[in-house]
Amino acid sequence: MATREKLMGGIRVVAVSGVTICLVVLATLSGTVGQEKPVSDAGRPAPDEKLPAARIRNDQEKEPVLSKFMRQKLNASNLILEGLVTDDLKLVEEGCDVLLKMSHEEKWRISNDMLYRRFSTEFVDSVKDMKEKASRQSIDGTSLAWINATMTCLKCHEWVRNTVIADLPGDLRN
Repeated sequence: MATREKLMGGIRVVAVSGVTICLVVLATLSGTVGQEKPVSDAGRPAPDEKLPAARIRNDQEKEPVLSKFMRQKLNASNLILEGLVTDDLKLVEEGCDVLLKMSHEEKWRISNDMLYRRFSTEFVDSVKDMKEKASRQSIDGTSLAWINATMTCLKCHEWVRNTVIADLPGDLRN
């Protein structure tokens, strides 16, 4: 019994550490560590915010469809992360539902490559697992499933950047 309690305590530490690592990575990537930035309703920086020249878009230029789709995936992921850090597993389930619904859309499949399909299947399976753990109110299991989904997502995006996008003609990469 003491061994099981010790093991479960270790799992909680790993899960909490994993969630903490994810939070730090997301905060670092979004550039919001220690500061609050004004944001518009669309989740983008407010117009008065100074952005690097590379990130400024022409107002009349429309965001590509794939970029909008990816932004929706990020928003769903943010719901999941918010649910985990606030212990609101219904919010996690909601984010999982959005991702699972999106996975059936044509825009999801940017490549028919066997490796991409494997990454996609692994990600969808990890989101299903996370939703199931959240529905059982298992914060530890949900946290571990989130880490698995995040790692699968990162591996796939790395592969897409280095393989799929690298194979596109220069004018189609941006």
